[in-house]
Amino acid sequence: MAVLIPSLSITDHQLFISSVIPCTILSAVVLITGVLSLCWPQWFGKCSTVLTPPVAPAATQDSFPDLDGTDQGSDILASVSMQGILKLFSFGSRISPIIPSPEKTLLPKLSTEEQAGLAYHPGSLPGGRWLQTPTGRIRVYEFGPENGKRVLFVHGISTPSIVARDMLTNLARRGCRIIAFDLPGRGYSECCKITPHDMRLYSALILMVTTSSTAPGGFFPFNIIGYSLGGGITVSFASQFPHLISSIVVLSSSGLLPYSMAPFGMKCCLFPWVPVWLADKLLTSQLKGEEEAPLDAMVKPTEPHAEPLDIFSVIKWQNRHQKGFMSGYINSMRNGPIFDRVDEWKRVGRFLREGSFAGKAEKMLVFYGEKDDLTPPFLLERVKECVGGEQVKSVIVEDGTHEIIVYQWDRILAEVVDFWGL
Repeated sequence: MAVLIPSLSITDHQLFISSVIPCTILSAVVLITGVLSLCWPQWFGKCSTVLTPPVAPAATQDSFPDLDGTDQGSDILASVSMQGILKLFSFGSRISPIIPSPEKTLLPKLSTEEQAGLAYHPGSLPGGRWLQTPTGRIRVYEFGPENGKRVLFVHGISTPSIVARDMLTNLARRGCRIIAFDLPGRGYSECCKITPHDMRLYSALILMVTTSSTAPGGFFPFNIIGYSLGGGITVSFASQFPHLISSIVVLSSSGLLPYSMAPFGMKCCLFPWVPVWLADKLLTSQLKGEEEAPLDAMVKPTEPHAEPLDIFSVIKWQNRHQKGFMSGYINSMRNGPIFDRVDEWKRVGRFLREGSFAGKAEKMLVFYGEKDDLTPPFLLERVKECVGGEQVKSVIVEDGTHEIIVYQWDRILAEVVDFWGL
């Protein structure tokens, strides 16, 4: 669920005048306060250096300082006081930048039966495990035949990995070894609020997740499937690590969205000085995936005893219980591969033409929904311009919205099975 492309209405202008401007002024005050809080300890540090007395000769170091009003005694007292103030400002050592996930904030409060009743619970996909990384704990799922075709799935900006449950479990049933994981601040993964959520982070996570595979012989090379933001991540990763990639499949992909067509509220929230709470107010409910589900939104399970997949309930659960969601969401908006990544897509096209990928793939498989208003199907033409028409196998899913991976997963599965020759 990536980007909505509406026009700015009169109501939007009224909203901007009545709320955004005052909030922006407040944000500027917060920014100035933050800058001063950073500069203030440095100023104190310089003062401390100036006020620190010279080291006494070795013969007198064990004697007490003279505090009878001499200049040396005053300097020592000033130095001691300054060190106390500097210690007071050392916030970084006391506050963790890691925002805990529902693993720590929710699950310990629930019984096993209550956990199983959650819209998204730790057992929603098979083979779940926790992976400790420098930027927090990540929820990883790995399942399917150990010697099967390696497949990595990367989900979108609003939805955790359960969004592709039906497609992934059916691929595993056809002999694929699947890895899926929740991006930081989504699902059951923690979020580091001081780390930019750009391709440096996403590439590192993909490498850490795949190298942690329990499959014999490792997980490389692998086929990669990306949905929405995950599509942009997929192409950007493949443009840097072609020797690790067998083939590429993207669904409702970001990456080539024109920044000029982004909605007004989104452009405002992309400024780094706009705090997360204000950016949350600027984004529409559709952008955050909070719009009401249609009456037929429940997807019938593929397993006899599995619960129906209601992705909108999953999103609402996430917005309520994942404390790092908005931080991760806004961070991805500002730094992720969403807008105008033309060079990376062109590089992937060149690799396809030259047979540079590990699997010697000559085409990539691209899906867009016919009625998708977040990543509209006209993006397919831009994909072909960058990658090359001969290197793209394209599918426009009839009546498909942005959530084709949820509601038309069987059509996608059939195309992927044919594309891979399963």
